[in-house]
Amino acid sequence: MLSQLSTLYISFMRGTPLLVQLFLSYYGIPVMLNILNYKFGWEFSVNDIPSMLFVFVAFSLNEAAYMAESIRAAILSVDRKDIEAAWSIGMTGGQTMRRVILPQAMIVAIPNLLKSTSLAFTIGVMDMMGKAKVVAGNNMRYFEVYIGLALLYWPMCIIIEFIVHKLEKRFNILDREVQQND
Repeated sequence: MLSQLSTLYISFMRGTPLLVQLFLSYYGIPVMLNILNYKFGWEFSVNDIPSMLFVFVAFSLNEAAYMAESIRAAILSVDRKDIEAAWSIGMTGGQTMRRVILPQAMIVAIPNLLKSTSLAFTIGVMDMMGKAKVVAGNNMRYFEVYIGLALLYWPMCIIIEFIVHKLEKRFNILDREVQQND
């Protein structure tokens, strides 16, 4: 039952555009809250919900589906011989997953972490690019605004690259030194 629900969820989230999911979140959450308010006598104010919450919900649900597929594919990419070798030396299923499968799978899965934030602009949440466009339109200084934006994006990308590099290094068991027990 859980497997079928997760398959349905992943199929829906991957089979519909993120923009549609944003609108479903933006218009659907207030409808659900109104139903809950009516059914349980609650008094949640639908009007007080910030637009960013809808973006977080839609992006989180969407990204979870894509990451689930990415992680599944990464786990399936682990060589069957490595798994059998772990079993042959007496590792349990959990030990094999923790010590053999996940370290190799994470190297494959890590690069799929970021995307799609500019779509939030469509329901009123302004990302950095949208804000830059508004500021540049107000003062007609497009070049200066976009240079400033580039100088904001660049350090963020450097930090993200650093973190991803550290994660890849941590999970790459092939580059680790073999530790000997004396």
